[in-house]
Amino acid sequence: MSAPASSFRPAASASALPTTAAGQRLAPGEVTRLSAPRAQLLRIDSGCAWLTFGRGPFEPGGSRAGDVFLCAGQTLRVLAGSRVLIEAARGMELRFAWQRPDAVQRQVLRRAPACAPAASC
Repeated sequence: MSAPASSFRPAASASALPTTAAGQRLAPGEVTRLSAPRAQLLRIDSGCAWLTFGRGPFEPGGSRAGDVFLCAGQTLRVLAGSRVLIEAARGMELRFAWQRPDAVQRQVLRRAPACAPAASC
């Protein structure tokens, strides 16, 4: 990442962000590493995230490699086995959720209104 050395601050260790972490926060310029042993969903709740995938352009196993920017309201599915550095970019605090897609689906289903048998949904 190209943040000036004076503004680069590593966040808590990667182990502080469990695979099912929701509601994580990074201060402007903070960076942390996330690993996806299973497919994960990264949702940006506020701010802007600078993501760097893999170890370079020739990541083995066909995994995504390179940089991606996501802003508030955007979601990205991260493939199993991926490694990603995430930085709070553009001088903004970053709030994000890092969850398994099935956990997100359960949350959506719990919040969805039940349809009456005769009603069309």
